[in-house]
Amino acid sequence: MGEYEIAAIMLLVGFLGGVLAGIVAIVSIASRREDQLYTLNGDAPDAMCRAGRRLTGMRAPGSRFSGIEPPFAGEELDEGPRWPVSGFRGL
Repeated sequence: MGEYEIAAIMLLVGFLGGVLAGIVAIVSIASRREDQLYTLNGDAPDAMCRAGRRLTGMRAPGSRFSGIEPPFAGEELDEGPRWPVSGFRGL
């Protein structure tokens, strides 16, 4: 192999490594935002979260991609959370 082939392979490996690192970063940031905003049960709140859902293939009930209605569709939502939070201390 010549110099140019080795340089091309190194460039390709570097590019693919950057793409992989970008995907991991997007999914990590989007997952953290979704957890903090408690939005996993509906539409994604922003473009970063939508990209994270697309990259992981996640389809939440009630999101526009799933075709599934959330279990509480049509009900009046109160101010509090819908799950037990007795042991929750926050971040």
